[in-house]
Amino acid sequence: MKNTFLVLDTETCDLSGSVYDVGYTICDKYGNILQTRNALVREIFTNGKKMMGAFYAKKLFSHYAPMLESDDIKMETWETITGWMNQDIADFQVTVICAYNAGFDFRVMNATHRMLGYTGKVLNAPLKTLDLWQFACETKLSQKTYKKLATKKGWVSPKGNIKTGAEFCYRFCSGEWGFIEDHTALSDALIETKILADCMATKKKIPYGKINQQPWRIVNPSAKGNDPHIHGSKVA
Repeated sequence: MKNTFLVLDTETCDLSGSVYDVGYTICDKYGNILQTRNALVREIFTNGKKMMGAFYAKKLFSHYAPMLESDDIKMETWETITGWMNQDIADFQVTVICAYNAGFDFRVMNATHRMLGYTGKVLNAPLKTLDLWQFACETKLSQKTYKKLATKKGWVSPKGNIKTGAEFCYRFCSGEWGFIEDHTALSDALIETKILADCMATKKKIPYGKINQQPWRIVNPSAKGNDPHIHGSKVA
């Protein structure tokens, strides 16, 4: 049976949950996109106190206001959004759900589900899980070419660790050295779909179920220290 992937990204008000933007693609292993979805979570996005404390609160005006005005994104209830996900998983026979730093996205989706008073699981179907951060670090970002490029471009933490966030991984995969991650959910899910396809193309073992196993420790050989680098799509 061929795998079909749901590539998820979320934007949150805080590290504990409060998801306000959900975006995902459904694709095959080559990155061919079969479906995209994106919505703002009405219950969270209309909570002014929560939103003004969000990591990327300024995007309320620079990104989301124009997107709402042009109908590029809509506000929907949590029940509607999770309903879409479950229906799309069934319709497209999705077998794998993945995200870059999947442990974060899975945790905050569950936390938001509980916070809004829902019981049971977010997703109805049992799916394999894939952390694209882990996958990228075991394939693309462990290559000597990437380490050399990252060192040359300065994609290195103060103590010498090679940066492994989605933004840097996409730069390497796409050749767009100056790419800046948008930090809106669907936009980030789209670049993560490209990362998934490039990792799959390496034909290396796929680390299903292996989430947050310290994939950040890719060290510059000339480094004097070794510190964990928290990937850029969530907190940096």
